[in-house]
Amino acid sequence: MNENVYKYIGTNIIFHRRMRGLTQMALAQRLNIGVAKLSKIERGIDVLEQPLSVYLRIAEQMNISIVELFKTTDVKAVKICVRKSVK
Repeated sequence: MNENVYKYIGTNIIFHRRMRGLTQMALAQRLNIGVAKLSKIERGIDVLEQPLSVYLRIAEQMNISIVELFKTTDVKAVKICVRKSVK
């Protein structure tokens, strides 16, 4: 899998978080996860280690769809990412 897709998803999370004026700490608290975990997700690290439910909660807190959260030009790569995180 192309690591750029992971980084793109993380950058997308950062974009939406900042557009809502949220710090990492504030979003992590809303998600009931640690700041370190959110930081890794935003940096594209351990993306496949996170359950899909984490991304669903992130999208919910941002008031966007999961599709919007994973939106990228590399649709095939995103499908693989989602499939692996469901396992």
